[in-house]
Amino acid sequence: MSIEQTLVTMAAPHLAGGLHPNIAPQNGARPYGVYTHIVSPTQNTLSDGVPIHHDIFQVDVWDATYQGALAAGDAFAAALQAAFDAGTLTGVQRSRRGRYDAETGLHGFTYEFSFWYH
Repeated sequence: MSIEQTLVTMAAPHLAGGLHPNIAPQNGARPYGVYTHIVSPTQNTLSDGVPIHHDIFQVDVWDATYQGALAAGDAFAAALQAAFDAGTLTGVQRSRRGRYDAETGLHGFTYEFSFWYH
């Protein structure tokens, strides 16, 4: 399963409106999320020379209220952290920052995650 598919699957229990690539559908359920693949540099290990892929994703979680966006986003981030802790995914949460979109009146949180895989 790709990182994108994994993100969408893990977000489903926490984001009623789903997690979408780059842009969300109009008038969808809230909270919802949008993910963007930020960068994907290939790095080599020193031990065996096999490339390790490093993908960085940004996930924006939106809701009508600050608390709603924070609760949904943190629940999703906690699910990813549990997968990191269990070893089913290799990665780390790099940041979390709050946002507000005056045009839509929605509150949001932006999360950035790094993933590593062969």
